[in-house]
Amino acid sequence: MVSYKQNTKRLKLMTAQERFRNMIEGKPIDRLPAMEWAPWWNLTVERWQQEGLDLPLRTSQEGWAIQRHFGLDGCFQTVFPVRGPETPIAPSHGAGIMRNEADYERIKPTLYREPSQLFPKEYFDWMRKTREEGETLFFFTVEGFFWYPRELFGIEPHLYSFYDEPELLHRICSDYVVWLKKAFEYIGNTFPFDFMSFAEDMSYNNGPMLSHDCFEEFLAPYYRQVVPVLKEMKVPVFIDSDGDITKAVDWYASVGADGMFPLERQAGVDVSLYLEKQPHMFFLGHFDKMCMKFGEEAMRKEFERLLPSMKSRHFIPSVDHQTPPDVSLENYYAFVRLLKEYTAKI
Repeated sequence: MVSYKQNTKRLKLMTAQERFRNMIEGKPIDRLPAMEWAPWWNLTVERWQQEGLDLPLRTSQEGWAIQRHFGLDGCFQTVFPVRGPETPIAPSHGAGIMRNEADYERIKPTLYREPSQLFPKEYFDWMRKTREEGETLFFFTVEGFFWYPRELFGIEPHLYSFYDEPELLHRICSDYVVWLKKAFEYIGNTFPFDFMSFAEDMSYNNGPMLSHDCFEEFLAPYYRQVVPVLKEMKVPVFIDSDGDITKAVDWYASVGADGMFPLERQAGVDVSLYLEKQPHMFFLGHFDKMCMKFGEEAMRKEFERLLPSMKSRHFIPSVDHQTPPDVSLENYYAFVRLLKEYTAKI
């Protein structure tokens, strides 16, 4: 009998799409993806430019161009916005644009945009051409059922809305389901994305910002309506939530999520625990960005911590959010070298 490891050695080099799809389907892979899912901070890129990074920047493909410069597997994100150019803008970060049902009625005509009008044909032409080269994963993002109402109400009023405006909260999510199903139909007929994510950010470093009862009443019913649509499309479903997701992992698994990211180390998360709790799920991120400024030895130690989880082939290491500007260009090159070394050790 040929072992998995022996069989893997005989594999030809895979395209990014083949590698990711095989991983999701539990088939042999040549290595784990060596990728960065998030764009870099402007301050980080500016530092690297001062240290010799020479790229044509400030384009919609800027992050992708930097990935390819470093020799990473490409990872290109497309965000499908539910709000339009006429939707009011919050007066400050965390503030809302509505308070009650009358306000929602007023702004609703600016929401739920026609999906086919969101991007020009040339955008998808570039993605199709780039996908044919085989070195880039493509994923799309929509707002989740926690994130979206929060953007309308504002952070604090949204948390009160579970008690003060439950009927309105359900109405917003029901309307959003209708739009998401329409958007997913358009996406499925337009471009073969490798995976998708719901933007949620439902946790901080002390855990979820709502109870399990609230999740079951106000979020879960809507996820259970749209996740099956994505499953039919054969698009893996990831949840993007910062902070401590130890409780939330189980909640999102219960509504059909395939994975989560970015698993921020500073929030005390532990991917090995999640793999034990939900062994069918996939996880992305979790490399402690705070060690990167200390150089190669510190980064190697961090990869050694992650290697046992990587060998499950259900975990892709990546900077646990965005690389901070205290990381030099030299240290980032070292990170990429180590990332390539360790993703091949599975």
